[in-house]
Amino acid sequence: MESNNGSKLWMIIMFGVAVFSMHFGASCMLWPVTWGQQSGSSVLPAALGIMITAIIFPFLGYLAIVRGEGSFYVLASRINDKFAFIFGGLTVAVLGPLFVIPRMSAASWDAICKIGNWNSDQMLPALIFAIVYYLITYWFLFKLEEVLPKIGKFLVPVLMVTIVAVVIKSLANPLSEWMPKLYSEGGFAYGFINGYQTMDLPAALIYGVIIIADLKAHKFEGRELSKGLLLVGAIGFGVLAVSHFLQMLVGASTGYLFKDVTYAKLYATIILQLWGVVGGTVFNIALFLAALTSAVGLAAGTAAYFEEASHKKWSYKSVAIWTLVISALISSFGLTTIIKLTAPILSLVYPPCIALVLGYIFFKTRNIGTTGGATIVAFVWGCIDCLIGYLDVAKVDTSGIKALYNLMPGADYGLAWILPTVIGAVIGYLMYDKKPVASATAA
Repeated sequence: MESNNGSKLWMIIMFGVAVFSMHFGASCMLWPVTWGQQSGSSVLPAALGIMITAIIFPFLGYLAIVRGEGSFYVLASRINDKFAFIFGGLTVAVLGPLFVIPRMSAASWDAICKIGNWNSDQMLPALIFAIVYYLITYWFLFKLEEVLPKIGKFLVPVLMVTIVAVVIKSLANPLSEWMPKLYSEGGFAYGFINGYQTMDLPAALIYGVIIIADLKAHKFEGRELSKGLLLVGAIGFGVLAVSHFLQMLVGASTGYLFKDVTYAKLYATIILQLWGVVGGTVFNIALFLAALTSAVGLAAGTAAYFEEASHKKWSYKSVAIWTLVISALISSFGLTTIIKLTAPILSLVYPPCIALVLGYIFFKTRNIGTTGGATIVAFVWGCIDCLIGYLDVAKVDTSGIKALYNLMPGADYGLAWILPTVIGAVIGYLMYDKKPVASATAA
């Protein structure tokens, strides 16, 4: 019996580290260095904002799955089936083939080109690289119940060693002193908003399916399954929080030396300065593995979601293949283009995910009207944010719209959605959750 408990504890630890690596990915490896570089002497308040939106909120996603007793699709479909298909499907598509998965291979290719001094904007070489990349990805995910064990066995050990080496070397040999921040807003507000970019909250909702499937495959059931999911998430995000903070310090230690480059190119430039080509090779290995773990997890989660949402009309394997094909095509456009064209969608999906998660945390499966009202209004408000973002990308004058938008409390901090979401929750409560009580009283 003790041996069995010890085996399960070891499994939870291994899965927790594997979950860290899936969330770590290309974004959480590359974004924090840029956040630190741009924050400079404001790195500590920026890190606090990052911890809320990129660490605490995503962990609450796992808690919501436990308290809501269901997958992301189940949680959303309790509000409304059509809403679950639109909101859930769009969220998964953004996390899958439309944005985050292509970002993984594009970031790897961007860094390789920086090390080799090649032109990363050529589409054909990028597409060939992506095809090879996603063939490897498919090997890891073609069986859902083997995703975490494969990541833990093959990817995590090398990833952990290389990342620790990079961080220690960078902090032991700082390239510059901390300089004043490069942005106009406060450090905390900057960190809070940029924490959205990791997309780790909706990713947690999607990864929950994978973790549950793998825990069930290792004989976790009932309350033990729920407890296991929370422990896996806690371990994963605990390691991720430390990683975020240390890498932001790495970025802050570059001062104004490399302020014209960001993300993969910035990190590669730092490593080349510290270690030369050998260090660049180590960095590329780490980045490749980090991005691969996220691509595996997100592709598996995307396939599992659409299999469930279609009531198994679309098989897990067929959706996984199509996800990787589309990801390969989009990734060939390059990391900078992908971020520019798809970043506005982040403001669409993140607020309703927060509303959905907080609803299930506070109300469990009760008060679905309250949770649904908040989530639907947050989604509608997110559509407004998304529209403004794309109008800005198209260089359309949005000064009039923004003048009205900025009248909303919290707009300066990217939190304009909070008040409408609270109003939506109140309306949902009055229209739906209060009805059964009133009926019972009347009877």
